[in-house]
Amino acid sequence: MSKRIAIGKVYDVLKDRILNCIYKPGELIFEKNIVNELGVSRTPVREALNILSGEGLVNIIPKKGVQITSLSVRKTKEIYEVRKILESYSISEALKHIKQSDLDYLSRLDQTLSDSVGSSDVNNIFKYGMDIHLYIANLSGNETLLKLLTLLRQESYRVYVYYLRQYMDSVSEEERIEMEKTIKDNHSKIIVALKDGDKEAAIRSVIQDLDTFNQFSRDYS
Repeated sequence: MSKRIAIGKVYDVLKDRILNCIYKPGELIFEKNIVNELGVSRTPVREALNILSGEGLVNIIPKKGVQITSLSVRKTKEIYEVRKILESYSISEALKHIKQSDLDYLSRLDQTLSDSVGSSDVNNIFKYGMDIHLYIANLSGNETLLKLLTLLRQESYRVYVYYLRQYMDSVSEEERIEMEKTIKDNHSKIIVALKDGDKEAAIRSVIQDLDTFNQFSRDYS
């Protein structure tokens, strides 16, 4: 296995664990444990951790270990405010380039999201929602915008998983499904507005989706 492939595989494993909160926010992990668990040398582990550090997902503490970045109410609010601006612009630009094949693909993503309501894995509903937002960003044709939103969405995803999972575990099945339907409906409205070519309605729906989660993260953090 080449060095680049090894780094990529370690990076993918660690990032998945961070985003899905298998490694909890604030948790201290150790390079040696990762090396032993994954059966690789220290070099790809170290390189992968450096990349994750650059993405703001971990803090490398010399002679102590690697700490998973904590979640902060202030940072979460800042992320949502920036996302409102960037995702509104993303909608405007995407509508200049969107094709019928794109709308068809977004409809399939929306159906996948709808099918995930009531599933045993609550993480799926976050992942499919993120896929919709990032596909729209990709349609903008602006690579810098896509890169920024990808980083911001990843941090938002971690907030969703950490806090909403706690909420889902504490409520009845009916309440859980109702919350998931709200998430699904918000994304369906975005896609309907894009099909209609209604920029203002699409932007309103994106902001409504962001406001729903921003309020939720404040209530349960």
